[in-house]
Amino acid sequence: MKKEKVKGSGMKRLAMSVTLFASSVAPLTTYAADGVLRGRVTDKADGEGVIGAAVSIAGTNIATATDIDGNFVLRNVPASKQQKVTVTSIGYAPISQTITLSDGQTATLNFSLGQTTIMASEVVVGAALYKQDRLDVPVTANVVTKEKIEEEPNPTLDAVVQDVPGVVVSRAGGTSSSNLQIRGSNAYSGGGIGTRVTAFYDGFPINNPESGEIVWQSVNMNAADKVEVLKGAAATLYGSGAMGGVVNVTGHLPSKKEVRAGTSIGFYDKTPSGDESVYRDGFTPVFWNTYFGFGDKCGDWTYDILYSHSDDHGYRQNAWNYMNDLKFKARYNIDSRQYIQLSTFYNSTVGGYAYQWAFNTNVDGFPPPPTITFTPITNRSYDVYRSFTSTNPMYVPGVYSPEYDVYSDDLIARKNGLIGLNYVNLLSDDLSLDTKLYYTYNATRIEYNRTDFPQIYPTGNPVDPSFPYPRVPGQFNETDDYRYGAGVKLDWRASDAHRLLFGIDGNIVDTRTTQVAVEYPETNKFNDIQEKNFAAFLQDEWKLADRLTALMSLRYDWSGINKDVVEETPGVWVPLNNQSVDALSPRVALNYRVADDMALRASWGRSFRAPTLYERFVREGGIFIGIPNPDLDKETMTSWEAGIYKQFSDKVSIDVAGFINNYDDLIQSIIYPGQTFMYRNITKARIWGIETSLNFRPNADWNLSAGYTYMNAKNRSYVAGQDVTLDQNPDPEWLPYRPEHTASASVTWKATDKLTLNVNGRYVGKYKAVSLYTNPEGENYPGDFVVFNAAIKYKFSDNVTGTLACNNINNTQYEEAEWFRAPNRSFIAGIDLTY
Repeated sequence: MKKEKVKGSGMKRLAMSVTLFASSVAPLTTYAADGVLRGRVTDKADGEGVIGAAVSIAGTNIATATDIDGNFVLRNVPASKQQKVTVTSIGYAPISQTITLSDGQTATLNFSLGQTTIMASEVVVGAALYKQDRLDVPVTANVVTKEKIEEEPNPTLDAVVQDVPGVVVSRAGGTSSSNLQIRGSNAYSGGGIGTRVTAFYDGFPINNPESGEIVWQSVNMNAADKVEVLKGAAATLYGSGAMGGVVNVTGHLPSKKEVRAGTSIGFYDKTPSGDESVYRDGFTPVFWNTYFGFGDKCGDWTYDILYSHSDDHGYRQNAWNYMNDLKFKARYNIDSRQYIQLSTFYNSTVGGYAYQWAFNTNVDGFPPPPTITFTPITNRSYDVYRSFTSTNPMYVPGVYSPEYDVYSDDLIARKNGLIGLNYVNLLSDDLSLDTKLYYTYNATRIEYNRTDFPQIYPTGNPVDPSFPYPRVPGQFNETDDYRYGAGVKLDWRASDAHRLLFGIDGNIVDTRTTQVAVEYPETNKFNDIQEKNFAAFLQDEWKLADRLTALMSLRYDWSGINKDVVEETPGVWVPLNNQSVDALSPRVALNYRVADDMALRASWGRSFRAPTLYERFVREGGIFIGIPNPDLDKETMTSWEAGIYKQFSDKVSIDVAGFINNYDDLIQSIIYPGQTFMYRNITKARIWGIETSLNFRPNADWNLSAGYTYMNAKNRSYVAGQDVTLDQNPDPEWLPYRPEHTASASVTWKATDKLTLNVNGRYVGKYKAVSLYTNPEGENYPGDFVVFNAAIKYKFSDNVTGTLACNNINNTQYEEAEWFRAPNRSFIAGIDLTY
């Protein structure tokens, strides 16, 4: 596996690399005779300066770190016939040179570092909020490199991380709901509502504030250098919403002038004869993508801009979508010790709103309470068509009517934007300052009736969920979030044994919404609500012994909204409990370097999550009606983990981790008779498991990786009859949407200097419990599938690369969420140009 260049990771690289080594030795000592040694440390690949490299004199405590341009100065160097000077930096192989200095002499010595091929030297930033070598990280973290990101044309964030051990992605199709869980952290509840995974772009949050949702497949990765995935106690330092884990994307900055462009086109293959469906009858959906960008490093300025576009007919009905994405990143080096960095993006996606596959909705027993049943229509899984029958004479008794085919014109539009500004100042070799200001914009709009006539939905009536729901022309639901945030972080090397991190962060979210405000909703009417969040944290990296390091942190979070009552029904207001919540989140993690190629780790941490606006006040969830919960409280989790990382020479590495996550007051939706639901606090739940990851590189031409996760996820407070829908699961005590077994594997072969082949696959075990369409046999449940993908890259020249790819080679018909058919086999051809 080729290593990333340490110099290219922007804001975090400087604040984390420099202080890691700059003060890792004792203060300078004055000798009777002194000389001065100057020089520069560069990357062997491109000649650029390496930031934060440690330069030391063997046998002394004289050391320093390189600045932004890779320059260094060593003073008080003793006169000697021979002095051994050593340079080390995370991600590079160490290097030494010998020099002779006379009394009072000033000499120049330059170094050129080559990136190491040892996978243990992967650089991890997020676990401690500064740069650490993979073997020194005391918690579980995975790095997805740029090479992995570029395996497929126009990569998206969900595809990039879905093979990481412990990660499971559930997608409805198109740009509709999606969910990413780490170690069973999330249910598929309204897609991404109440997610326990927080995503960052260059350290700035990108989750929708009112729900926590990220539509992972809409996050374009053409301008990313790497992705980090943090798990378990690693996420404690990130506060509310991150209790399940963290996904951190590092945007691209070039090291020299570059122009890049690419395009790809593909199509979805014919489905099996037993499942043609109406939508796929005689129709081959096509998709295409294109991007263009340029960047440069000129003097103190570095910048990169990239535009991407994608257009997809949709592999199933109403999964069509198109996307426009613009990213810009720039950095200005004020001098050798301080810089300003800007990270921005804006993307817009529009597409059909993908519902479950076709089924009959039968409503019997009017007046209420009625009996409502859903029966899937055989071989119609690529359609969103529904039929409706009822014994009520008002609604065409017992007879299907086209009047109820109302779902295929539904549309969802999303807009997401970020403006993030960092100012970093290396105040001294022992102290650095990192400040940030940011603004995010998230808007989601669902249009239900784009015709000129009323449409009758079979279920989902807010007045009475038992009756059909007439939607007027132009009816929609929309939520717009405007988040304003700021943060300050100080990184201080207090002594050889202690490295301290202090930080505060806060943001204000103004939400304009039609459906998650305290007021009872009126059609197409907006209401306003505001949420405020504040956090402070302290961390100490304590060197207990030569090979034993402790990472201890404590974070305080407060979250509150500006409302104290909620309108349950028109004109009926009730007090809102838990208007604000707060929590202390401690973490203790240990890393013991058994040897240079082996490390043991153990960690314990507590984290929490404040209820989102959606969980508090959601009134509508597609065909179901939400009931606000004025008593909803925060949830907490206690996490334990123990792991081992072992490197066998430079060819094989293995990582094994065991984990236990205990949840208290876990927030989960409960479905009630009459197609209503409410988010409630489950008293206790436990998820435990074991996670393994193996990497094997027998030579420079082959790279193999594999991962497996076993997970046991139980509701420890399950009570039969509390949720009659969950009672019908094969294992009612199992937490919904958590597969017991998952696995992934990838093989890359560099056949020639120009030709590279990759084959990868993933397995997701059958779900034991879901929230909708439950039955004791588990019929039509998600999971229980194996999907293989393959890609061929051919380098026509130094500037032109072609790609042929096939996803879902075996054309497996599978689901990641119940009754949402996943994509069948597809073929892609692409070309990428770089100058």
